[in-house]
Amino acid sequence: MSTNPNPVALATEQQRAILALFIAQLELPDCQGRCRPEFEAALASAEPLERIAHRLSTCLSGRPPSPTCTTLLRLVDGVSLPRELRAEAAAIHARLATADDSVAFGHHVRQLAGLIDDLPSRLQQEKDAVSDQLVSLAERLHALEAQLAESADIEAQASTETAALDRGVTGAVHEIEADLDCEPGHLGAVLHARLERIAEQVHTYREREQARLARIHAHNDQLQSRVRQLEGEVAQLQSSLKAQRARVVTDPLTGLHNRFAYDERLKHELALWQRYRAPFSLLLCDIDHFKQVNDLHGHQAGDEVLKAVADLLGSALRKSDFIARYGGEEFVVLLPGADAERAAAVGEKLRQRVAGATVDLEKARLGVTVSCGHATLAGESASAANKLFERADTALYWAKRGGRDRVCAG
Repeated sequence: MSTNPNPVALATEQQRAILALFIAQLELPDCQGRCRPEFEAALASAEPLERIAHRLSTCLSGRPPSPTCTTLLRLVDGVSLPRELRAEAAAIHARLATADDSVAFGHHVRQLAGLIDDLPSRLQQEKDAVSDQLVSLAERLHALEAQLAESADIEAQASTETAALDRGVTGAVHEIEADLDCEPGHLGAVLHARLERIAEQVHTYREREQARLARIHAHNDQLQSRVRQLEGEVAQLQSSLKAQRARVVTDPLTGLHNRFAYDERLKHELALWQRYRAPFSLLLCDIDHFKQVNDLHGHQAGDEVLKAVADLLGSALRKSDFIARYGGEEFVVLLPGADAERAAAVGEKLRQRVAGATVDLEKARLGVTVSCGHATLAGESASAANKLFERADTALYWAKRGGRDRVCAG
């Protein structure tokens, strides 16, 4: 017999996982060789989070708070928070930077865990709204079908009564033909009676037909009104779906595609490559010394740099190329049809575009550079596609090790 999970235990496990991810990304001071295994062991045990947070706070004492905030910001950026949640995350970062005791530190870490946990509920609310629209649309379609069925019934009734009128008039004509053989003295009265009956049948039919026409006109007006409503709801639903799709595949800060969109596009491009084996390249670009921008000028300045670099990179590519923010200060570019020489040329073009520009901040003007690494698929086997990103990432590493602001091949 299954039992429902304990919500408190699940929340604690989630907070523990968030803290583990934070520690894994944190650049600890000189004692990191001793502290990191100690923290990992503590997280794997049942030790309270408050005690782990206190020890982490002790380890970080004497360090400026900005690197801590930088690490948290990278953690939040990795899940592509929407703008309203990013503002809340920035507020948590600011409070965390001034935390001077373990209780406050642990509290702010739990706030960040709750912030990330809130993201699925926001997406679920959007899905529920679209679902409600679909239900409303289905109900209106059902009502429209009922009206169409009623119109069909009116039409069938009109056809039945028209046939009845035709039979009645035909029968009366036959009776008149038979009455022509009667005595001349009675013929006038008989014909008059027959014609009166025909006139009465036609009059009754006309009255019913006018009533049916009135009903049909009323139904047509209702149908046209409902069709207009349905058209408006369909347009609204399409707009909602389009906006929701855009939010799902768009990085909220830079406006570029996000990691999810990149994963989708990469699968598509690799499928095309496996089918046609045309050259295909992947290019990684990483902003040099981005951590210093956050440390010296603040996270808002870091956001401005990210947006400026994203605009510079995106404007330098072809329409057939694809660019996404991979995470943090790293961007990934897919180059269909580009061989290694072409990928190197694109990387150099992007590097020069960024190096030749400046970013105007509120109190400073910054020069920014990027390092790039690229890898290409040409005549390799299909298994080589799985290592394409790894090769480009290795090339990016060598570009960083080689002095930054350069392009390397992998």
